[in-house]
Amino acid sequence: MTHAGSRIAVTLLFALIYLAFLFETGVLVYEFGPDGLALQMATMFAHNFLFFPVAGALALIAFWRPAVLIVDALAAGRVPHGRITLIAVAGIIGFLSWSLSNAFAGSNTRSLFEVAPDAIVSDEGVPSEDPALRRAAIGEVLIQLKINAASEGGLQRFQSRCEDEWLRYGVAAQEQKLCFPTGTVTSIEACCRAKTDFRARVNAMEADHPSLLASVHRYVLPVKMVFLLTLLFIGILLVWLRKPLTQLYGKTVQQVSFPLAAGGALVLLWPLMNAAYLSTSSLLTGDGLSNAYRITAPLFALGFGVWAMLLIFFHLRTYPSHIETALKSAGAIAAAIGVFRYEDIVNYLSRTLGVGGGLVAVIVFTVAVGALIAAVLMGVKAPEFLDPKAEDKEDPGLAD
Repeated sequence: MTHAGSRIAVTLLFALIYLAFLFETGVLVYEFGPDGLALQMATMFAHNFLFFPVAGALALIAFWRPAVLIVDALAAGRVPHGRITLIAVAGIIGFLSWSLSNAFAGSNTRSLFEVAPDAIVSDEGVPSEDPALRRAAIGEVLIQLKINAASEGGLQRFQSRCEDEWLRYGVAAQEQKLCFPTGTVTSIEACCRAKTDFRARVNAMEADHPSLLASVHRYVLPVKMVFLLTLLFIGILLVWLRKPLTQLYGKTVQQVSFPLAAGGALVLLWPLMNAAYLSTSSLLTGDGLSNAYRITAPLFALGFGVWAMLLIFFHLRTYPSHIETALKSAGAIAAAIGVFRYEDIVNYLSRTLGVGGGLVAVIVFTVAVGALIAAVLMGVKAPEFLDPKAEDKEDPGLAD
């Protein structure tokens, strides 16, 4: 039995985190809704404004009980060096959240949602008879992105590199492609110049006409980092402390394994949505490795990929050994397929929950996650094939 203090502490932390998500989303709707830009901003930046308030709710609910077990065991000193471990983990999460959010906030590339909606609506671009010198209005850019994201091949077919050496020595630098910052077909080299201009233009607009959402986002960003890192450490600690937790709380540890694996699998959607956003962003700014957020994105994807596999394997330990081995092999094959079909997955997310998405896709996503939340809250059990009964297999930790 866990202590009431542990349950209250975790509940308060998770509630504050989720309230921050809802508040930011509310500001988005309040500020951008009257100009009809709220949905466009929400889908273009789905990794910010769709994932956290929707999928984040399921993640917090699925991870609540494991978090309580871990906090209770560590804070009460029921495992060796428990309090020191808890303080150290909290310190690491706080430091990394502060450092990462500061690095992202100091990026040399500002986002469109950081620009006041009036400035976006009134932007007229730079007209020119020369396609390479034309600069499309931001509204036109958003429309072209949405339309082409839904076309065959998606946005990936418009990708190009803008590194100086590649433009100087690459044979494809003069290849003609649709350039979103100009709204015309230009050479890749000319489009790279337009991307640089677009980034400078958005940065200037953000400096002159900052949105309210930009200010709110700077405060909520560390909370999002706390959320992601907390989930990451819960998964790590749960695997690391499985034996003492099982000895302390018995079959309760196994009972949380299936919701945890399901929640972890859904959290994997964040690095994929993040990749879809970065793919879209590169079509507009071409900032490459100059952007701190872009540099760290692969590390987040790798970290959460390994983390999700840990949670899934944690759940699979409840199976008979031969089934566990077979399912682990199937998981490895699925992961390999995901790697090889990565671009297709990113394209699909860009088309549905990304810049090409619409209200229907958002509603379907929200309803699907809501159904999972309801199932968890009502205690709906997974089929025995997916979630074996706790008493069917004795945990090795209990035999010591």
